[in-house]
Amino acid sequence: MTFGIAAIIVAWLIASVAHSLFARPAVRTGELGTRFSGSKDDVDALLSCQADVESLFDDVNQKLFDLQALGARYDIALAEQWEAFSKPWKQRWRQVGARCRFDELRDHGLGAAYDHLAVVYDELEGVQRAYAVLLYQYIDQHASQVNDIRHALETSRKTFERQRAARGEPSRAG
Repeated sequence: MTFGIAAIIVAWLIASVAHSLFARPAVRTGELGTRFSGSKDDVDALLSCQADVESLFDDVNQKLFDLQALGARYDIALAEQWEAFSKPWKQRWRQVGARCRFDELRDHGLGAAYDHLAVVYDELEGVQRAYAVLLYQYIDQHASQVNDIRHALETSRKTFERQRAARGEPSRAG
């Protein structure tokens, strides 16, 4: 059963990565605001781009830590939660890139701060993919062991509780 689940997860990961690499849906920038004019004097738009990239960074990191906290559970829910998070995150990432025009305007005289922001923006996609790989590696390599430990702890706790109940001792909290 563990091999079957691992095989499903690996197939899902491969399909997800392939889709991420080769499928580029149309991007509508209007959902996140107006498109950056391309002028270095458009400071409000630049600050909006900055805030959007920071939000993407914070969201991908927070989701990974949230999923790590659930790591003691072994079920496909971890992968499903990551996929449910990743699809809208990637769409938002694309929208931010199109609205802020990072691919088009990077290294075109808008200054070091814009160019650095464009580099960070590009790196975020790799970070998101690396986190996905880490999560799937964890599920594939360690989650089965964690599940076995969880079941062993549950079994020993129930055994001790039955022993206590057989002696007529009251249940104690904590």
